[in-house]
This record gives sequence, structure tokens and C-alpha cells, in this order.
Amino acid sequence: MKSDVKINRVETDLLILGGGSAGLWAAHRFSELMPGRKVTIVDKGPQDWGGLMTMAGGDFEAVLPPDTVDEWLEDLVYYFDGLCDQPLMEALLARSADRMRDYERFGCEFFHTPDGRLKSVPQRGLPHVKLYPAQQKGRGGELMAKSLVARLKDAGVTRMGRIMLTDYLVRDGRVVGAVGFHCRTGEAYIFKAGAVIAATGMGGWKTSYGKNTPTGEGMQMAFEAGAELQDLEFCRVWNMPRLFAWEGQTHLFPLGARFVNRLGENFMSRYSPILGPNTDPHFTTIGMALEIRAGRGPIIFDVSPLRGEDMILLKPQTGWQKLNYDKLCKLGLDLFKDNTEWVPQMTVSHGGIRAGIDGSTAVAGLFAAGTARSLEPGVYAGGFALMTTAVTGHMVGETAAAWLKDAEGAPALDESEAMARLDRAYAPLARTGADTLTPKEVLTKLQAAVFPYDVSIVKNGPALEKALAEIRRIQAEELPRMAAADSHYLLKLHEVNAIAFVSELYVRASLERKETRAGHFREDYPHMDPAGPAWFFIRHGSDGKPEFVRERVPLEKWKVPLTRCYQDNFNFVEARDAPKA
Repeated sequence: MKSDVKINRVETDLLILGGGSAGLWAAHRFSELMPGRKVTIVDKGPQDWGGLMTMAGGDFEAVLPPDTVDEWLEDLVYYFDGLCDQPLMEALLARSADRMRDYERFGCEFFHTPDGRLKSVPQRGLPHVKLYPAQQKGRGGELMAKSLVARLKDAGVTRMGRIMLTDYLVRDGRVVGAVGFHCRTGEAYIFKAGAVIAATGMGGWKTSYGKNTPTGEGMQMAFEAGAELQDLEFCRVWNMPRLFAWEGQTHLFPLGARFVNRLGENFMSRYSPILGPNTDPHFTTIGMALEIRAGRGPIIFDVSPLRGEDMILLKPQTGWQKLNYDKLCKLGLDLFKDNTEWVPQMTVSHGGIRAGIDGSTAVAGLFAAGTARSLEPGVYAGGFALMTTAVTGHMVGETAAAWLKDAEGAPALDESEAMARLDRAYAPLARTGADTLTPKEVLTKLQAAVFPYDVSIVKNGPALEKALAEIRRIQAEELPRMAAADSHYLLKLHEVNAIAFVSELYVRASLERKETRAGHFREDYPHMDPAGPAWFFIRHGSDGKPEFVRERVPLEKWKVPLTRCYQDNFNFVEARDAPKA
């Protein structure tokens, strides 16, 4: 790091990494419980932008009467093929209605039918799980973020944007702060904190659909500090229009939309006669991949079955989607009248930090909330993320407050360690020469390794091994050659380092799970392991490298037995051998 770089030092009681839904809720709850204590939110994006929540439609899952928590829990054990942490999920579901009422109290509105009842949309063919749409389609998430930020301003919470944190500072086994840099000014930051909450979101590969910001640096930082990870074999492969981005298929399929192949066939009814297209995109993208491989592509999104009275739930009224929709209409394309070509797109990793029900991790003083911790095994129901980020953020705010009340004062920062970490973070700015690479060049190669359908959708061992070899080559030969022209591209560079970290663990975990279950499909292991569901955790091995540990799900200790699996609704194994066109 150059000697003329300004170093800013910030002391705070609670440091929160990430200003999205989970981070905002954590700050809100902590401030309620410990008024007057200093809380600092640091985000790599703009201050108060709200993370991915701002791009969301605002649909929310909550257990409301006449449904019960037990009924929802049964649905999710079935939907997750047994990979459901039942005590954790029960705790989240029990608090979901309270968080929805909080949003209503904050001024966020949900859609009501003419007779005054909340409108609900069933999810994934499940008997009880449903979402409640936001009143303002296209802007609901933005209003949620603004409502929370307004309360944090009143509580005196410090919010800082455009700061990329790169390393936690650990002393005597306890997280005592973090270091990073401002991605506009280039100034360095050293934060000293009594406790730290990771609300940094999941890993990802910088694709479209509003998912170009999660890159996994929070996961990498936590692992390097001593935390464990889990569920890295699961990623979200989403259905997307080829020509534009869109939010809302969670509504579209339950209301009648469907995918058809070039022959006009509703192919998901062949792969799943019971559910058809009304299922998780994880399964429809498997169907899409098999159809295209069999020569029956392209895949068309057919909206003709939609009813006119449902359009108010679907057409955006404001926000980025309204701008997008209006522009498309001017170009002669109306999503709700015209059939459009759609493609699968790998978006984000479902893996995250391993944490207890209260958000505590293996590292003292470090807590995890939202999608920074893994909560779902690669399958997703609409509104689930906004619910779980709100609830886990609220819960971990309570956990951090209780922990700080009982914890002794944080040890002093090791100044030499902080400076060494900053030197490492800034080092790529000094790299020059003809053999240097830009972050974009390396990112493109990582994407090319992970995106093929036999690595991301219909996985198989040889393809995964080939991808792993290429990722390791990139890590050894190309990551060290990346250079950054300024602090903006330094941020991009650190993101690509994290993407490489997540990519390697994603592929390795996919090789470890030799079965098909929930959001993981192995064409060479197309059935579920008869030994039953198990998680794969990642911890530091004796050599300091990631080590995979299999842990059986203790169904015998929990409330809901696994009597059926969602995977049983699909016959991809038989359909993959359908005659080629």
C-alpha cells in the first residue's frame, strides 16, 4: 500500500457487513434493544441502496391463519427432500408473520382482494406454502428498504457505502474488526468492533437478473477467519428471457403460464405429470436442458393460458420493471401477450456460512444472517428470501445484543496485522506489465468453466472434474496476474478472487454429493442416496485447506419424519433417453 493512502479508523460496538434486508433488520433490532450503542453498516454498494431487496418485487412469505407453522414445516421437509434444519426452520416460520406485520406498520402494503382479504399465491404445488404479493408490483422491495433505512436514521445508525471489506481481524479466537478500502476514493479503512454480523449475501457469478453483486467475498472472509461453510453444491439456475431481465415467474406459473418446446409441447408435463411447470425453476431448467440436448429447442414462454383478471398481479406499476416493460412494448414486445424465448441462467450459490439457530458461528463475535448463511438446498419458493432475511436479521440483532452484554471487552487490534492485510488488499494496484490480466478477463474464464449445463444443471462426474481442473489452473496461473488500474477495479478484482473461491468449492461439493436430491442433479447418480439425507460441511483441514465433512440429518430427533420427497414428482431419468428430434 502506498504511503500516501489515507487510513480511516472507525470504532463501533456492532459492525454489520452488508446493507441489504438482513443487515438492515439486524441493525434495527439491535438498536431497539441497545439504544445508544454505536452500530455501523458497511456496504460495497451505494449507501442505503438496500442490496438485492431493492430489486425484488416485494413478495413475502408468512405463516398466516388458517395455516400453521407445523403445516408449513411439513411442506418444507418434503420440498427440501429432507435437507431441512427443522429447529431452525420452525423458528423462522414462527416469526414470519410478525415481520410481515412490521412491514405493514412501516407503511409497506400487500395486495388485497376486493373483499379486503390478503391475496395469496400458492408456491411450487405445495399445500400450504404461499407468498403474499406487494401492492406495488415492481417496487415493493424498494419501499421495504426505504422504510427500514428511515428507522435506522432515527436510531442514529451509521451507514457507509462504497467500501469493500476484504479481511476480518481476529485476535485470541475472536473477531475484533475488519479492513478494506473505499472503491471510489481509494482510502483505507480499519474497523474495530465489539461484534460483527456477516449479512453479505451469497456467492455468485455476476450474471443478470439483478444478481450481479453477490460474489461470495463475505463467505471467503468468514472461512479464512475460521468459520465453517455448508451447502456449496447447491446453486440457483434460473429461467430468464433471452433478451431482457424479468422478475415474477413465481406468480406466472401458478396462474397458468408454461414453457413449451419448438414443437409446441408443454414438456414439463412430460417430466412431471403432477406438477407440470408449476414448480421450482431448478426443475424446469433441467427440463429445458434435456429438451435442448434432444434437439427440441428453443424454449418458449407461453402466456396464453393467463387470465385477464390476474394481470394486475403481474404487470409492473412502477420501478425498474415498469421501465423495462414500457421499453419492450415500444419495441413491439409485450411479455403478457407475446410468447418469448427463455433460457436457463446460472445466477448465485446457495452455499453459506454454517451458523446456529441464533446466527452464531464457529468464530467468537462473528454472526451470520440472511443469505450469508445457507438456508435452502438449491430450491426456492417465491417470497422465501425476503422472509428469511428479515427474520434471521431480526434474530441475529437480538443475538449480538445479548452477546455484547455478556462478553468482555474486545481485545486490542493488532495494528501490524491490520496493515499487512491492507498491504495485501492493495497489492494488485502495483502490478504492471504486458502479462497482467483484467478482472473481467479472468471472470469470463471462470464463467466458461462453471456455466456448461453438465456442470451447472445436469451434472456429471467427468464434466465436474474437467471444470475443477480449469478452476485450479485459473487460481494458480491467472489470479496472481490480475491487476487493477484504480480502486473501482480493485473491488472488481477482489470480487473475482471470491468467485474463484466459491467456484472451486461449488464444483468440489458437487463431486462429493453422489446422489440427486433437492437442488442437486447428478446424471451419473440420478437417485437419492438410500442412506438418507445428509449435509456436507466445509471446515479447515489439518493442512489448512478446505475439508468436506458429511453429517447425516438427524430425522429421528426431529418433529417431521421424511415420508415423501419432492424429487419423486419427476421422471428425468426416463425422459433423458427420449428419441432425438
